[in-house]
Amino acid sequence: MRGKRGSRAVQDKPRKIKRKGVIRRAAAILAAAAALFCLVWAYPLLRSHLVMSVYSAQQLSASVLRDCGMSIRIPIADGWYPRMLVFNADGFAAWSGVDARMTVLYTFGAFDIKTRASSLYDPDSDKYSAFYGAYAVRKEDGEFGFREDGALNLDEITQSVRYDDTQLVLATLGCSEPVFEVERIDTTPDAVCAGSGGWVRIDAALRVSGAAHAYREDRLAYLQYGAPPSYAGEDFAETQLSGRVYAKYFPEFDCTVMMYCLAPSMNTVDECDTQALQKAEIAALK
Repeated sequence: MRGKRGSRAVQDKPRKIKRKGVIRRAAAILAAAAALFCLVWAYPLLRSHLVMSVYSAQQLSASVLRDCGMSIRIPIADGWYPRMLVFNADGFAAWSGVDARMTVLYTFGAFDIKTRASSLYDPDSDKYSAFYGAYAVRKEDGEFGFREDGALNLDEITQSVRYDDTQLVLATLGCSEPVFEVERIDTTPDAVCAGSGGWVRIDAALRVSGAAHAYREDRLAYLQYGAPPSYAGEDFAETQLSGRVYAKYFPEFDCTVMMYCLAPSMNTVDECDTQALQKAEIAALK
């Protein structure tokens, strides 16, 4: 009897080893499948990070910042895309009639894991149609955003924000007739921003075309924002935004810097101001 039981035990060992091997392989396959699913699901966000990091580096190398020997570092606030991107607005001079070069630093609402797209598209989000960052503008003759007597040139400053929102954002999303109307402006001289005084703060109430629209065809802009999620409302319906701009001319760089934020409410603007704009650093390139 002992011999028979021992024999069976010996025979059972290979079976147990085989079962363990099968379980390990099944677990590995399930883990690989889960990883693949996560990778495919997160692909729009991963693609955005890869494409925009390379493109922004290229843009930065030929930017107004490089020409001026200046660096602008802006922290990422809560709920925003985790990179500060760079774009040279080469069409600004022809569009505005102002002989100036402009580089835009910007970020937008973070990606929603459910929709796999930026909250930029979500009318219910506090980041709807929202952006923040900085404009670096160098004018051929004079100080951009300021008149010869040092007074604020609101027309030039408004033109820079309007060009960004209507031409660099809305037009690239397919909005053929973007709206950008300034309904109210309040200015505060001698404001503090980015660790220094001497800024002019401009708060504004805006009526603009929103970013929400139905997907119809692939667009290059979707590489960074993701494709718009399902939407049954009016494409690019008008919405209210609050805006804040800090403007200051830096003679050592011969450049005007405008720190800015656009968002659905002034509460979001204030939060962005505290977490990002006030903590920005402007310095000479090393």
